[in-house]
Amino acid sequence: MPPDEQVSRYEVNRNVRMVFTRHDVDLTKIDYSFMGSTVYINGDLVRPDRDYSAKEIESIIREIVALPHVRDIQFELNDWVVVTSGESWQIKKRVKSAVTRAAGQPGALGDSTVVIDKTEKITDVLDDIELDLNKEEEDGPTPTK
Repeated sequence: MPPDEQVSRYEVNRNVRMVFTRHDVDLTKIDYSFMGSTVYINGDLVRPDRDYSAKEIESIIREIVALPHVRDIQFELNDWVVVTSGESWQIKKRVKSAVTRAAGQPGALGDSTVVIDKTEKITDVLDDIELDLNKEEEDGPTPTK
């Protein structure tokens, strides 16, 4: 490639930022970088007012792929799964599991920390779990405490 045609990472990154800005992407939640001929995108693809649709994300992808020197895009998004296959993309919302807490249990929503108040033998705990499972099979699910 002649020197006057050398790819400027800065220029491609600036163009990617312009695409994101046109589509109102929250730039504080997403990282992107151009290396070789690939744009790498990771983080959360969100905007302030509402969620994106798969079609809107496809539109963003098409604009980025159309930029000079960009041949591929690699995604590692927390909120979307994007799989490229040649000229088409499979775009799906990533399902986040919600962790709920019983009333009075410490920890914020999404925190999976378990607080153990007293020491018990593991065999006693396993026996209790087995009893609960057997009872659940007979009576149906038990309400959480």
